[in-house]
Amino acid sequence: MSWVKAGIGATIITSILIAVALVVISILQKGVEPMSLFTLVLVGLPSGLIAMAPICLIVLPLAATLLDQPGAKLFRDMALIGAVAGAILPLIVVFGFKIRPPGMVGTITGLLVVGGFVAGGLAGLFFAEILQRSDRR
Repeated sequence: MSWVKAGIGATIITSILIAVALVVISILQKGVEPMSLFTLVLVGLPSGLIAMAPICLIVLPLAATLLDQPGAKLFRDMALIGAVAGAILPLIVVFGFKIRPPGMVGTITGLLVVGGFVAGGLAGLFFAEILQRSDRR
């Protein structure tokens, strides 16, 4: 049951961080536009939840079950597994489901892979931290 709590917590925290990153990038690019920021938060939070749910609720609990090792190695392993899963997810969406943006497919795919790598790594760290804290109780 602690894996479910850790997965849900990591999903929520990572999706909030994704929405905050979108808002910061928008502010740096265009300045403060309230309607644009509201739209980014309104679209970014559900998109972040949808993007991080398979990683945090399926991949990371499965990996934690298979590894079953406490301590510092869990943080390293969860971060690596989350980062790899986060990098593979955009590739599955772009090439598996053939959802390709028109033009600049390579650039956008590369940015999505890098973003997924970072978000997956953070999700793995959050998952391991929440799991460690719930196991201590």
